Amino acid sequence: KAKESRYYNGFEFVKIGSTWFTDWERSGLIYSLEFRHGPWDVEDIPVRGSTDVRFQLSYIFITHDPTNESSRGTAFVALSAADLATMLKGVFERQGVAAACTKNITDACANRPVVTCSTNASVIYLKVSNETGVFLDGNCATIQGYEEGLTKAADKAIYQWLGIINK
Repeated sequence: KAKESRYYNGFEFVKIGSTWFTDWERSGLIYSLEFRHGPWDVEDIPVRGSTDVRFQLSYIFITHDPTNESSRGTAFVALSAADLATMLKGVFERQGVAAACTKNITDACANRPVVTCSTNASVIYLKVSNETGVFLDGNCATIQGYEEGLTKAADKAIYQWLGIINK
C-alpha cells in the first residue's frame, strides 16, 4: 500500500497508521515529529491573545480541572498533555514540564501541584469545553475543546509554536 503524503507550508507530512510525521529543523538538527492531526485539519482553529515573557520560563506546568475526571473527555486531556509534554521536552528543550491540577479533589491530583492561570508560572491549561480554540493570556495558554477537539487544539498550538502554521 502506498504511503499517504501531503505537503503543507513547505513541510512534507507522511501518514503512518493514524499518525502524521514530518521533519522539522532547528540549528542544523532535524527532529522527526508526530501529530494526531495534519495541519490542514486544524488550521481553522482560532488562536487569540498573546503570551508574555513569563510563558518562556524554563519550568512549565500542564494543568487541568479534575472536576469531570469520570468523563470520556479525560482521556483526551491525558493524550493532549502527553503530546505537549513530549514536544516541550524534546523539541523546545524545556527542562521542567510538570503535570498539575486546578484543584486538589481527586486521588490523581493528591500529589500534584495546584496550578491555575493566575499562578505566577508558565502554564498550559487543558480545558474541556464545547468551544475549540487556543487562548493566550500572559503566562497562560488555555488549550480547549471537547474530546477530539482538544487534541486538535493542542496540535494547532504546537504547529504554531513550530512555525508550521502561521495563522
